[in-house]
Amino acid sequence: MPESKKPANPEDGRSFAAQPSGYILHKGSLYVLGGILLLSAWKGQTGIVILLGLVLSVAGLAAFWSRLSLAGVRCRRLIGEKRLFPGESTELRLELFNRKPLPLPWVKIDDEIPADLGEDLDPTPATRPGYYSLTRWASVLWYRKVGWKFQIYGKKRGYYPLGSLTATSGDIFGFYPRWRQFASADHVLVYPRVFPIEQLELPALHPMGEARTRRRIFQDPTRPVGLRDYRPQDSLKYIHWKATARRQELQVKVFEPTTTLKVSIFLAGEGYSPKDPQSEEEFELAVSAAASLAHHLIDQGTPVGLISNGCQADSGLEIQIPPGGSRDQLMEILEALAKVTLRAKISSEAFLQSQSKSLPSGTTLILVVSQVPESFFPLLRDLKDRGTKLLLLRVGDQQEGGLDGTIPSYSIRKPGDLLTINPESSR
Repeated sequence: MPESKKPANPEDGRSFAAQPSGYILHKGSLYVLGGILLLSAWKGQTGIVILLGLVLSVAGLAAFWSRLSLAGVRCRRLIGEKRLFPGESTELRLELFNRKPLPLPWVKIDDEIPADLGEDLDPTPATRPGYYSLTRWASVLWYRKVGWKFQIYGKKRGYYPLGSLTATSGDIFGFYPRWRQFASADHVLVYPRVFPIEQLELPALHPMGEARTRRRIFQDPTRPVGLRDYRPQDSLKYIHWKATARRQELQVKVFEPTTTLKVSIFLAGEGYSPKDPQSEEEFELAVSAAASLAHHLIDQGTPVGLISNGCQADSGLEIQIPPGGSRDQLMEILEALAKVTLRAKISSEAFLQSQSKSLPSGTTLILVVSQVPESFFPLLRDLKDRGTKLLLLRVGDQQEGGLDGTIPSYSIRKPGDLLTINPESSR
């Protein structure tokens, strides 16, 4: 069947006429043939009248059939799993319904799929950059359905919105094709790779925590465990007045010592070049490092949050996820990391400066960065002076320096470096 040009943004739910097959079937040509028919009839040219009458009758029947061809036709796409880990696959099904008494002698369905998902399906290039067109043909009787099944593979991390479905059909001769587009909000999410971490050394002792510790460094005022005599250095707000009245001596509360680890991971969305393949690989390693850290810490029962100035592919917003320790928290972090891109509306320094004000008290901040500009160091020192525990993870082959060992740092040049994260071993 002939290919046809289609408007860029058609109204969903309506069918549109494509270019007729051959110039003789254009409206202007048919008017000319009609005029010749009338002239031939007036001149008594019976043979020409019969021939042109047949041509015009076939053209009219074909045009009428074409106009009805996509009435009652519906298309839909079904995806088995919309969230995949790298290397996993899912089933994609296309279905076309013909809900009318008129058969479809031919119908073509085109499905726009992202190139990274459709490489194994033998598709054809689509007009939309970064997409392939998955094309199938069929003949459908009245009130019947046809379908096709495919396997798509999540090979690369990312957020993949699928394009629209387009059905093209027409009359039995293919003289007047028509097409109809079905909008779709389907998408497939491919999570980042998660690498194992066997050892993670973090500066993590903080007051007011959830876990007991034998070291009486901090005491949690929400967990009283007993009483003792008052000492001059004790705060008056911890005096137990009822016990003092009974014993006629000042008594103060004794609290249980605790420790906790609340972690917020900062992923820098700048410092990488989108056009440099090596730089893109480093960014993917940084994303996987953040995902691996979140998975390891939440698996250990540690509340973890995620912040990043990298824009998300669907919303264009930065990532701001407060610390949490549930399984749903891990999936929320992985989804955000699957969508994060190299686009950044605000610098890492400015974004971290704004987010540092809302970090929960006692948070350990892990920074996953590629480049650390000199202007970044004063902010890190200020965070450290305010009591925030810091760990700097440098991704790629960037040179270290500027911090003089005052902030623990660790270099990650390959996935195997995530197995044991010990800042002391990288100095």
